This record gives sequence, C-alpha cells and structure tokens, in this order.
Amino acid sequence: MSDARTVQLLRLAAAISFIFVIVNHLMPPSVFAGSQLLFDYDQGFIRRGLAGELLGPIFGPTVSVGEIYLAAALITLTAAAILYIFLIRNLGGTVVSFLLMILVFDSFAFASFIGTTGYLDGVLLALVLLALSTNGAGTLGLLLRLAVCVIGILVHEAMLPYFTVLIGFELWIVRGAGRGAVLPALLPVAVGFMTVAVLSVIGEHDAAQAQAFLAGLNQRIEYTLPEGIKQVVRLSLTDNFELMRDMRSQPRYWNWWKFDGTPLILMSLWLIWLNMKLLGREASILTKILCLGAITAPFSLNLIAFDVVRFGVMAVLNGFIVAALLVRHLPGARERLTQVLTWPVFVILLIINANIFTMQVNQTENHLSQFPWIFVKHLEWLQP
Repeated sequence: MSDARTVQLLRLAAAISFIFVIVNHLMPPSVFAGSQLLFDYDQGFIRRGLAGELLGPIFGPTVSVGEIYLAAALITLTAAAILYIFLIRNLGGTVVSFLLMILVFDSFAFASFIGTTGYLDGVLLALVLLALSTNGAGTLGLLLRLAVCVIGILVHEAMLPYFTVLIGFELWIVRGAGRGAVLPALLPVAVGFMTVAVLSVIGEHDAAQAQAFLAGLNQRIEYTLPEGIKQVVRLSLTDNFELMRDMRSQPRYWNWWKFDGTPLILMSLWLIWLNMKLLGREASILTKILCLGAITAPFSLNLIAFDVVRFGVMAVLNGFIVAALLVRHLPGARERLTQVLTWPVFVILLIINANIFTMQVNQTENHLSQFPWIFVKHLEWLQP
C-alpha cells in the first residue's frame, strides 16, 4: 500500500476515533460541574467567575437544566475540536502524525477529559491551544500568551499549574532556547502566580458570604445545588492544604491514586520519554527541565485538591501537545518521531489504551467494568 493511501486511511481512522470517543463519553454534567458555569461577579469578585459572567447575558435571570447541559456540551466539544485541529496543523499529514493522533483520541486520558463534560478545564484547554496556534516569536505573541494566562486564571485557578509552564516551554523553544528566551519563558509562570495571589486576596469570601452566594445561585437554577459549592467560594489555599490532610486519611482517596493515578502517571512517563527523544541529545538540560515541567506541572494540584483524574488527564494531554509543538518548531523532531513511534510500538500502546479506563466524573460507577477498576469488583469473589 502506498504512503498516500496509508495516510488517507489513517486520517479516516483518526476522525473515527475522535467521533467514537465523543459518542461514548460525552455525558450530561454533574450538578457540581454545571454549577460552576453560573459563578459570576454579581455578588462580588470571586474565583472562577469569568465564565459565568460571560454566560450570564446568554442564560438570563433564570437558568434551565437544558441550558446548563447545552453550555457544558458546547464547552467540551469546542475544546475537543480545537485540539483536533491543533494536532492536524502542527503534526502535519504524515503516517506517523496520524498514528500519534489516533493514540491521543483513543487514549483513556482523552476519554476521561470528554467524560468530565462541562468542567472549566475545557475552556482553559481551548484558550491555550488558540494562543499556541499563533506566532510566539514576537512581542504581540508574547502579550497574547500572557493575557491568556490571566484570563485563564479568572476562569479557573487551575490554569496556573495546568498550562503556564507549557506556555513558557513553547516560548523557550520558539525563541531559540537561548539567553534571550529566558525572560519570555519565565513570564507566563510569574504572571500566573501574581494573578492567583491577587485573586486569593480580593476573591476571598467568609462563611456568610459563601452561604449568600449559594442562595443566589439556587434562585437562578431549576435544581438545588450541593452545599459543597460554598467550599469552592470560601476555602483559602491554606484551607485546601488542611482539606487534603483529611482526604489523605481516607481509603477512597488512595483507591483513586491506585486505580486512576497509576495508569495516568505511567502514560505521562511514556510521554516524557517520547518528548525527550524528540528533543534529541543536543537539547540543553534547561530545555529538558522545562519540557518535564510542562508535562508534570498539573500533578502538583494534588497537594491542594483531590481530583486525581482531572490533573493526571491534563498532564497526559500536555505530553501530546508538547510533542506536537516539538514537531512543529524543532528541526529533526518529525524524523525522530518516525524512529520512535514505529508500528509495533503504536499497536502495543493502542491496545493498552483501549483496555484501561480511568474514572469519569459524570459517569459514576460505570468505570468498575474495566481495567484497573475491575479489580474492585473482583473483590466480591472473596466475599460470596
């Protein structure tokens, strides 16, 4: 079979994979996920309020469940579509490019991203990919990326560990990975930290304000929101550390790590290895450190929050995005990708990804039917 014919078939396979993962995993949002689309600044400045502020005029004074579902679906579908286009444009139209794309869309990590339908992570991913699609070599490109760091943090403070290091790494590569690239590479992280610091001060609410905020949300929507929404509004960074101390004493938290965290970490490790190969031996130590940071930074959120899956998923997606950026910007990276991602390696990785299932926030206990969570179900053999 000719390379042209192979490329056509793989392009079709990538598209089919993308469609199936949407059909199989796009679930109605949980009450908690949907509630964050309502956060706005009507009762004062607050964390995660920008998305709701922008959606407010569209929703109107009252919000139906159907409107929440539609907004959640559009957020996730838009982010997924932008990722698809980003990979096509950056990886190109070669055999190995489509092999990598098929791995992305058939990965258990991407399935879990789609399965957390409606979370603000989709907004962040879309913003960052749009920014990374522009030229970062000039001042305008730098300013755009810094603006996205600020806007992203106003949407959700997870933007800081999720993507600021990734943006800094891209600027480092685009600007030649030399002395002149040091400041641009550091600026996204610095701006991100400053924005989070300011947001933590002016967006802090006490218990009474948090209760009033929840009451205001409940007046707008058809169903009753969980009391846990108050924690999002009220808890400070210090409070989150204390919350996680309690969580780490609970068996269910360590089950999440064993059955969700482990496969996501292993996939991240493979992507780190892949990207180090794409960088080549001539890459500097600093370049490799920034690359490592871009992929692993989302895991740092486990210190203050318990969404093991969401953080691991973003680390895996960052690994794929880094690979696309290296193929786009680094001479020789595409050839090295061809040497590393051979057909046997691709088949093995595809089989592994097809048979692993990590928790999806909006799919409750259905994840028990597949590896590795099936082991929990198998415990029933010991207690007939």
